[in-house]
Amino acid sequence: MRICLISREFPPDTGWSGIATFVHDLALGLAEIGAEVEVIALSADGKNSTVDYKGIKLHRVAPVVDLDKYQMLLSLMPYSHSLLKSLVALHLKFVELHSAKPFDIVEVPEMFGEGVFLALTKLCPLVIRLYTPHFKFIDEKLHLIDEGFDHQLLSIIEKLTLLNADAVVSPSQDLGDYVANAIGFSSEEMHIMKGLVDTNRFTPEGPQGLKIDEDVLKVILVGRLEERKGVYQLIRAIPQVVKKFPKVKFFLIGKDTNTAHGGKSVQAELEAELKQSGCGQHVVFTGPVPHASMPDYFRSADIFVLPSLYDNAPLTCLEALSSGTAIIGTSAGGMKEYVQNGKSGIIIPPSDVQALADALLELLCDKAKREAFGREARKSALELFDRKITARATLKLYEQAIVDFQKNKLKALVRTDKDSILQSSQHLMAKFDEMVYAFLYKRSLTFRLSYWFHMCKDRPKLFSATVLVNAADKLTSALKLKDKPAVIKKLEAEIKRQPVGAGRT
Repeated sequence: MRICLISREFPPDTGWSGIATFVHDLALGLAEIGAEVEVIALSADGKNSTVDYKGIKLHRVAPVVDLDKYQMLLSLMPYSHSLLKSLVALHLKFVELHSAKPFDIVEVPEMFGEGVFLALTKLCPLVIRLYTPHFKFIDEKLHLIDEGFDHQLLSIIEKLTLLNADAVVSPSQDLGDYVANAIGFSSEEMHIMKGLVDTNRFTPEGPQGLKIDEDVLKVILVGRLEERKGVYQLIRAIPQVVKKFPKVKFFLIGKDTNTAHGGKSVQAELEAELKQSGCGQHVVFTGPVPHASMPDYFRSADIFVLPSLYDNAPLTCLEALSSGTAIIGTSAGGMKEYVQNGKSGIIIPPSDVQALADALLELLCDKAKREAFGREARKSALELFDRKITARATLKLYEQAIVDFQKNKLKALVRTDKDSILQSSQHLMAKFDEMVYAFLYKRSLTFRLSYWFHMCKDRPKLFSATVLVNAADKLTSALKLKDKPAVIKKLEAEIKRQPVGAGRT
């Protein structure tokens, strides 16, 4: 089977995010069982390239910078503008490859509607895999995302794409039910397929990344420092824990974020709380750790804790399972479907500091239970989440999606040639830019002065031509001439071909 996987992020160039790592491991898993796999992802250096990578063909593309000329769109909708640039680039590369040698199927993440052009045109069978859609972040106000038009537009694009896919697959029943309800799917239309992990990399045996006194137990949290990961609850549980079990150290492994109140550092807030409680010596903020070193950190931990307020099916949970590490997670989201409560870990309610402290003490004080949980965790990873298992299940899903596509391909919302949808999208952006510009130019003297100042400064030739044409218009009218000189008409036509925002910042 010839498969195309599209993802903005693909390691190592664009990082090892949850989506990037999943797509990476899925691509390798599919290739290992005989599929022909090509991946299209963004480049980190702004250049296009194609390389052979571990048995797959990897195409990297740069965002379409031509869309930067729509400066009103850039100013008013920076989030959508940035994402549209990558959407167009990824789709253009797919069309190029598909035209040269057709794919049997294409898979994309649901986030930001990466497959929207494919969903509208039905060029190829389309599978969409859920991670956590943007509309859930909006609904639950995660990451301080507002409900403005910019984000609502992305939400609509996501839902439109999902409704026109040939198959939608979720890594948890929890997320699947949420998305099905949000877009009007029946439960039968949502495919549930658990996540995957490289069980050969994340193993109980191997080098240790955390080297401290042997009699000090190690608890790790892996993830960005943000409220959603439950970092505040962990910091507030620590005083109760160290009071009863002082020989413990907590390692928070991940990048700091400026998502605290007022856009401030989360780490700074956590450190302030630790100073107040007198527990600072029990906590280490490691910052980001290279992905290649992460197996060493997981296997050296006695407990992995992720007290998330919500998490779909965190990859770190799977990596902890595969490493044979006892886990403490919450019931908010999909973790409860991966961690067997009382067998491979402990599941607690979200935002419950007391329950978190109790669970930590239960495992810290009971070595036999920690080790039993670790053995069961490793067993479940090998039996349920190994990437080859998920790859085989994915191939079966693809086969059914291809059958469904043959039944529904005439239902494409856009049935003109393959380039027309991109042209229409660009035309829509241009008209939006013109509309906002005309509105502001008519109503704001400050805007008009700014516009002319920047045109004079940044585009002096365009400024001179525009002034000349305006003067000629007034002279023609004053002298009651029937027509403008040919040179003025030529200048006028050239000015109209310029983007409406030319010369404006």
